[in-house]
Amino acid sequence: MRAIFCTKPQDDMSTTGLADLPVPEPGPGEVRVRVMAASLNPVDWKLCTGVAPWWHEPHVVGLDAAGVVDALGEGVEGWQIGDRVVWHGNLNRQGVFAEFAVTVAHVLVSLPETVSFEAAAAVPCAGLTAYQALVRKIRLEAGQTIVIQGASGGVGGFAVQIAHRIGARVIALVRPEKAARAKALGADVALDYRATDLPAEVRAANGGFGADAMLEVANPQDARKSLSLLRYNGHLACVDPLPDLSRTPPYTYAASIHEIALGGAYGAGDLRTQRDFAVMGAALVEMLAEGRLDPMIEAVITLDEVPDYLARLRRREFDGKVVVRIDA
Repeated sequence: MRAIFCTKPQDDMSTTGLADLPVPEPGPGEVRVRVMAASLNPVDWKLCTGVAPWWHEPHVVGLDAAGVVDALGEGVEGWQIGDRVVWHGNLNRQGVFAEFAVTVAHVLVSLPETVSFEAAAAVPCAGLTAYQALVRKIRLEAGQTIVIQGASGGVGGFAVQIAHRIGARVIALVRPEKAARAKALGADVALDYRATDLPAEVRAANGGFGADAMLEVANPQDARKSLSLLRYNGHLACVDPLPDLSRTPPYTYAASIHEIALGGAYGAGDLRTQRDFAVMGAALVEMLAEGRLDPMIEAVITLDEVPDYLARLRRREFDGKVVVRIDA
């Protein structure tokens, strides 16, 4: 089968490219999927360049895919050959930028005929991250206000849409040239994240108060930079490593801090959270099917174009999702 293969992490990604590999076989509790579409995520180029430390052996790249069940491993129940599925993969295992991929069955999400493979594949990593942050951790409610950092990107863009559907007031932090995009996704207010006095601007946009919650997608180092945007007893959900809390005075914010780490559920072997990927994924697929979630696809590419687009993603040349259409 054709696949995008990284022989070893290399900063210039010269060791990542198209290769011909054996078709993988599913083990107990696993399924093999004929991949129809996959999508790129920042973690893909980070693994290929050695920024993230998990890979040491040659590896098929990619985490998010949609396709058709092709083979069942021993003990798999509830799935049949021919089922349309989408899933978020395990970065410690072989990836999905390939004509065939293997995954554990309990993370699969059923995909209705009304949702294209391309739209579904665009969602998992970024969409599940946003959903886990807002719904599972913050438990955002209608009428509350949330600040969303990086609101024009993948995680931030899905978070804006989810928060808007919940009925929350959304303050998007973006560059001025991305303000229209954030508002089109559902933001009520768009602020320049580089503003000299951002806390004052957030309060001015929210009736004199800080926000109830914030989704932080880029680590600010000092936690006070994000906490200053919140009202007392607010929620801060962090996608990057947790900020430095050592200089945060006690009894000043009383904030609840949430670490968002999808891949950690695989590394920790936490089956409850892994199974919840399927539950959250089903909710996102339902939103797609009802036209209430924009997959934010900016480009659809072929398998051999993946290395070039990973490099472009690293350079931040686009905000939305790039989807790989794979024709076995």
